[in-house]
Amino acid sequence: MPFDVGTVRLEFPLVREVVYLNTGTAGLCPLSVAEKLWESIRAFEVGGEVEWPEAVRRMEEGRERLAQFLHTDPSRLAFTRNATDGVNLVVEGIAWRPGDEVLLSAEEHPAMLFPWTYLAQRKGVRLRRFPVGMTPQETLETVQQMATEATRLVATSHVSSVTGKRIPVAEIGRWCREAGILTLVDGAQAVGQIPVALETLPVDYYVGNVHKWLHGPKGVGFLAVSPDALEPLEPTWVGAGSGSYSPEKGFRPRSDARCFEYGTRDFGRYGALPALFDWYQRLGWEEIWRWMQYLTRYLRTRLGELPAVRSHTPLLFEYSSAMTTVSVEGVGGQRLVDRLWELHAIRLRYVPEVDGIRISTTLFNTRAEVDRLVEALAQECRAK
Repeated sequence: MPFDVGTVRLEFPLVREVVYLNTGTAGLCPLSVAEKLWESIRAFEVGGEVEWPEAVRRMEEGRERLAQFLHTDPSRLAFTRNATDGVNLVVEGIAWRPGDEVLLSAEEHPAMLFPWTYLAQRKGVRLRRFPVGMTPQETLETVQQMATEATRLVATSHVSSVTGKRIPVAEIGRWCREAGILTLVDGAQAVGQIPVALETLPVDYYVGNVHKWLHGPKGVGFLAVSPDALEPLEPTWVGAGSGSYSPEKGFRPRSDARCFEYGTRDFGRYGALPALFDWYQRLGWEEIWRWMQYLTRYLRTRLGELPAVRSHTPLLFEYSSAMTTVSVEGVGGQRLVDRLWELHAIRLRYVPEVDGIRISTTLFNTRAEVDRLVEALAQECRAK
C-alpha cells in the first residue's frame, strides 16, 4: 500500500504540538506499540514468577523478530539495555596485550568515545582517531593508511552521530579481516534508517538499540557477535542465565551470544518487539525508507537556499543518512536550538563539535515541517 504520512502521524500524538526533528537522540514510539509495551511490562510486574515463563517466551520471540530484521541468527544476538552496554562488553571482554592499538573514528558519540578513552587510561592501550571523510572511499583509505602492525581493533559508528555521514563499514570490515584486525561497529544511528544485513556484513561486533530510528522501547539494545569473534570476547559479568555450573567443572559460559545476558531483567520491554515489527510490516520498510530519503533530499535542497547555512553532511544520501548537520554563520548552535524550540516548537539537537544543529527526518515528518524549519532558520539569519 502507498505510504500515507498522515495516517502514520496519528500514531504519534506529540507531532500535533511539536515539530520533532530529533529522532537521532530518542525516537517516538507509535501509540499502538506503546500500548502493547505497557501491556507486556504490566503482565510481568503483576504476575511475578508465575508470569516468568511467558515473559521469557515473549522475549525470545522478540529476539527472533529482531534477528530476522537484521538478517542474522538469533544465537548471535545478546540483549542489552542500549548500544553503550554492547560497546563496554567488547571493550572489557577482550584480553588486551601490551602495545595493542585501537583506531577509533573522530566522529563518535560518548557511548564509543568514553569507553575506549577510559580503557586507554587504565590499561595503556594506545587510542588513535581517524577522520571521517566526505566520501566512503576517503574514510576507507584513511583507515588503511593509519593501521599499523599494533592495531588490534578498528571501532567506528555505522552512521556518524555528529554529521550523519555513512561510514563504509563493509569495506573496512573486509579489509580488517584480511589484515587480522577485529572490528566493532556502533549501529545506533543506522538500524531503522538504512538496511542492515549482518549475515553479509564482515564485522566482528555490531551494537545497536531500538529507541532511535526503530522507534521502539527505551532500554532495549543488542550486541551481535560474529561466530568467529565469540572466542576472543570473554563475558565481563556473569550470573544466572549466562551459562552452567557444576562443582567439578565450575562455571561454563554459554556457547552463543546469550552468554552476555544474566539475571532478572525487564523482560516485558523485549517482549514488545513483535508488536513493533508487526507495525512496520503493515507499513512496509521500502516505503518508509523511500519517504525518509525523499524528505531528507527535500530538506537539503531547501537549506541550500540559505546562504548563511553551511552543511557538514554529504549531499548524496548514499554517503549519508536521514540526519543533516548544519551550522549558521554568526549564530551559535546552542542559541539556534534554544530559539527554535522556544519560539517555533521545533525540536533539534545541538552538535558542539561543529557548533551547529542536527536535523533528523523520519517516517512521521512532512514537507510542511521542513518548510517551517527553513523559514525559522531564515528568520534567525536575518536577526543575527
